[in-house]
Amino acid sequence: MSRAENEAYWGSTDTAPSALDSFFDEDSEVNWTGYSVSYNRPLKPASPSGSGDEVTTGKQVDPGNTSITDNITQHSSTDWLVVDTGGTGNSGERLAKGVGKAIGEKLDSWKPPSVSIKWNTSQGHGSGSCVQCAAKDNEISQLKKRLENSYSRYNLTLPPDDTVNRILLGQPYSLECYRSHEDKLALLDTALSTMDGSAILATLLHMKNTVKKSIFIKEMQIRPHASHLYISYLKKRRNYAEAIDFLGLLGRSEDAAILAYELALSSRTPEHKVKNMKKALDNSFTDPSLSHEAKIVMDHIKLLERQMAIDEADCNDQTNPMLIKYPRAANIIDKSLLTTLFYCCMYHWVASESHVGSPLALRKAHSFTDAQVLWTVLRGRARVNHWPLPSELGSWLGSKGILGTLGSITSAFSSAGKGTTSGIKATLPIEQVVHTLSASCAPANVLAVYIALIDSMETRLKLAINYKCHQAVIEVHIAQKDRDALEKYMKEIPTGSPEFLKADAALKSVKWKN
Repeated sequence: MSRAENEAYWGSTDTAPSALDSFFDEDSEVNWTGYSVSYNRPLKPASPSGSGDEVTTGKQVDPGNTSITDNITQHSSTDWLVVDTGGTGNSGERLAKGVGKAIGEKLDSWKPPSVSIKWNTSQGHGSGSCVQCAAKDNEISQLKKRLENSYSRYNLTLPPDDTVNRILLGQPYSLECYRSHEDKLALLDTALSTMDGSAILATLLHMKNTVKKSIFIKEMQIRPHASHLYISYLKKRRNYAEAIDFLGLLGRSEDAAILAYELALSSRTPEHKVKNMKKALDNSFTDPSLSHEAKIVMDHIKLLERQMAIDEADCNDQTNPMLIKYPRAANIIDKSLLTTLFYCCMYHWVASESHVGSPLALRKAHSFTDAQVLWTVLRGRARVNHWPLPSELGSWLGSKGILGTLGSITSAFSSAGKGTTSGIKATLPIEQVVHTLSASCAPANVLAVYIALIDSMETRLKLAINYKCHQAVIEVHIAQKDRDALEKYMKEIPTGSPEFLKADAALKSVKWKN
């Protein structure tokens, strides 16, 4: 072929060098859009206006008859739109990413070293897709680990010692794998052996939430330490109703009743206290073995109701002279039984038994010991500068049907008053009574009456001299018939006083030893 024919051939074919002049342009982008088989696909012929509108054709394209330039599209640096010039058809698939990458590497080996070409292999499945695949793989790996952990948690049972140690060390643990009754008991017993409250409570609550109530109660009956901890847990959470029910099911009716009583006492107003105590009495004190405790609760209810009535009556009472002379420091509601008696002895000493504040009515309505009554009466009356004599105290003993009521001080040491004095001496420590009366500024004649109740003459004389009770000293010397001691003591008594006159009369009438 001559040179002219060769140039004509290359100038009239698709392989002319002029068609490839800009192939390795540094500012161009080369895209591979080849197909592995023949099929129909939409064509994007360049319109005269330069747009890339799609045109559908049914022409079959044989990939074997196409050249490499048919599958390579060129874009300038200012035009990044991809125009497909490959085969035709309604639908199809791109070449696999591996095939495109191989062609790209081949073309890359053809280009001069100074040329930079941007390859877009398998448009839409580039490097961004690889990043997404890596993220998906990472997510799958995490889900796999979670699935394995979940399987281990619900299907692999660790030894109880290991789980309890995890609880003690504050490490993550799971109790769901302990499903059988034997495993739960073994776990609970292991926790009990550590004596750690947190571990015991965790295993205890797990068992309580996963077994029948009857089984749980049965196991708690033979594990008192666990049941005590569970009751403390319920109290701390203020779940008192469940705690009372739990104690009752354990057979601890007394503890359940006491808890119900304590809960009733925690009410803020006295009206609510009375209401809740009555409710507790009906619900928790029905066991015959709690009859004594039930009586105590009933007495408390009656006392509180009486206190409310007394406070309401005395609050606006302007006729009681004691309330005017000695104003109340506080109301009587919610005070003890002895404090209530003390209050009644101060302000309602002369009230009839029909009065709500009568100390005698209170004495009969509630259970007191004789010592409680006598001490409270002495101190209550001494508070308002009234010091009851043994004869008056004897009437309080008589209210229990022991002695009876006696008269005035003149009969205190008569035969009729011997029962009263013996009852007082048997009930109260007379020396302490004298000390209490003296501290409340009781007069000497009252002290002399109580000193006379002491059997020991030496003790009687010692107390009389100590509290400067002349009458009691004179009576001791007269009883001992010691004239010299009486004459000596008369020098310390003011002349003309009742005590001096009594001693002088005794010197003339008594038959002395010396």
